[in-house]
Formats: sequence, C-alpha cells, structure tokens
Amino acid sequence: MNGSINVLMFSGQFRPIVGGAERQAEKLAKALVSQGVRVTLLTPALVQGLPAEEQDEGVTIRRFPLFDISRCLPGVRGFGPLNLLGLRCQLARVVDQHIQGASVLHAHMAGSLMAFAAQFARRRAVPVVCKVGMSGDRTDLTELARIGIGGPRLVRSMIQSVDRWIATTDAVRLSLTKSGVSERRIASIPNGVELPILAGRPLRQGVARRFLYLGRLSTTADRDVPTLVRAFDRLADEALDVQLSIVGDGDLFGSTKALIARCRNATRIQLPGQQAPEPWVEWADCMVLPSRREGLSNALLEAMSAGLVCIANDIPANREVLAGGDAGLLTSVEGEDDLLHALRRVYTDAQLAGRLRQSASERARSAYDIRSVATRYVRLYEELRR
Repeated sequence: MNGSINVLMFSGQFRPIVGGAERQAEKLAKALVSQGVRVTLLTPALVQGLPAEEQDEGVTIRRFPLFDISRCLPGVRGFGPLNLLGLRCQLARVVDQHIQGASVLHAHMAGSLMAFAAQFARRRAVPVVCKVGMSGDRTDLTELARIGIGGPRLVRSMIQSVDRWIATTDAVRLSLTKSGVSERRIASIPNGVELPILAGRPLRQGVARRFLYLGRLSTTADRDVPTLVRAFDRLADEALDVQLSIVGDGDLFGSTKALIARCRNATRIQLPGQQAPEPWVEWADCMVLPSRREGLSNALLEAMSAGLVCIANDIPANREVLAGGDAGLLTSVEGEDDLLHALRRVYTDAQLAGRLRQSASERARSAYDIRSVATRYVRLYEELRR
C-alpha cells in the first residue's frame, strides 16, 4: 500500500553539507523507503563535482543548479529583493520539473527556498508538509521574516501554503501557534534515531570518564561550549583520568581552540573538527549538550540510543527529550558550577551513571525509534492525500 506514496522531500542543503536537519532528512528518507514509500530528495547543488542524480539505499537524490546572489557576493548589500525574485523564478522551474507524480512535498525547515517550493506545489494541488527545527524567540519563521524586504510576506505565504507543520517538541508547537499557525494544522512528530546500534551489546558500565560534545561551533547554533570547557577544566583538576572531546566546526572554532589552549588541562581536551559522529559516540561515556536554545537535538538522541549518560541544559526541548530529568541530568543555562556538579556526579557515582544509561536507552527506544517515526509520517501522508 505504501508503494503508492511518492514523497518529494526538499532540503535547502544536503550532503556533503551536513547538520542536524540534513542528517534527520536522510534517516527519515531511508526509513520511509524501508516501509515501501518512494522518496526523492531534492536539493540545490551547492558543492561542485557532485552528480546531478544518485541513489542511496533506495532514496533518489537530485541536485539542481541554483544561482544565489547572497552566496556568490556575501559582502554586497542591496540585492535582497532582486535575489528573492531570482530564487523564485528558479524554484518555479525546479518544482515544475520534479513535482509530477508526487503525493506530497515534504520540506525540511522553513526558509525562502522552501517557501517558494511550497507555493508552487500548492498550485499543482500537491499537499505540503514542513518540519521546523527551532523554538523560542528565534524560530524558522521569525528568522525567515528577518531576511529583509520580502521576509514577512514569505512567512505569510508559507503559513497559507503548508498543509501540516511538523512540531518535533511541545516547545516547537507553541512557537508555531505564536507565529499564527492554526493548531489543527500542526502535527507533533519527533525526530527519530536508529536503534540497531544497541543490538547485541550491553550498556556501558561504571562511571563516566570520557565526555563528548557533538555539534556545531557556531553563533547560530547557540551552544554554550565555553562553559563546558571551563567546567571540565575544573573537574580535570581533581580527576586525573577524565577526557573531553569537542567534535564540530563553525565560526567559533578558532575562539574555542584559543580557550582550550588557556586551560590548565588542555592536553585532555580534543578538538578534532567536523567528523563522523559514530566513532565518537562509541568512544564516549557521557554526552554533554550545553544548549541555550534547541529544536530537538539529533546528537542527544544518538547518545541516548547508544546508552550514554546524558547531561543537557534545562531548556524546554532538552527537558522533554530527557523526560524531565529521568533520562539524563539537567543543568542551568550558563551555570558553570551547576555543570561541574553534574560532571562530578556521573564521574563519582557508578550507580547513578548506570541508572541514567538505562533510562536514556529505554527512552530512545520507546519514543524516538526512527521506524515508528516513519510510520507516523506515512499515516500523515495518507491522510493528506485523501
């Protein structure tokens, strides 16, 4: 039955440019294919040398050329309205070429390209689903409104064009309603994580000694990595066998490197840059997520599925994922002393660490299995095309 569903996914960027949204799009696409859904992922060709079309585990990836003045001339101002007009014309052509036969257009995050794609899909009577990733004061829609002249109009257009908005957390759902999206047009479906990683392997034992941050080091990510570095440096003064790895890249990489160099225990802090997450999740005992704001962290879900101890800042999204603190420790935002206390607890208390590992893995399995998430999307697609 699912073979009759043909999903055209749209992502503003994709491999080899990979962040949380892109990784989630790829995981969901493959999970849908495994359930008999046909999936084509449409994305701009932002990196030279990649094929215009390729197959990956049943997912068709199609890259289209895109001329974006803001990317070609990032320091030049005044082209905003002209650039939006150019993007709109290009997206009209692209959607027209690829929308034929699609049961639904599924956009990942709300941006200007997604807004135009949604407009043209609706003109072809194709239902539109859009998953958004941020909550609070800075959401997908508020950021779209801030792009300049035309931004607020694009927001209004997108709110009208999207049939179902996907809220990954309760906080995202609340932010959507505050932006003017009707409750009846919001579906709550979380991000998902692959669970076979747990098969045949017992959970780690003992206290946590290897701590991991996995994510972007950028202003837009809004992660308080400096507080983590300082708190760990203090822990390392008293614990001679602890290590910290900060895996990621971005515009704050240089300042993070400089901060580490000033630490008393700099030799026990690794900063390897952007890397595949799997080896680092395997290496670590504990994931630390010092978010100031968050949608739904894929890194946190992957850590939970692998049975890592999890520590995260106490913000709505993290609180929901960690079941109010049952599946991980919650610490105050920018609270260095609080974070140090949490690090010290999981380093010294093996019983606590073991309980948190068990709770995290059970929470991942019961609430965030990508197979269950894909099934919920299939039901949504079927509902929209009726």
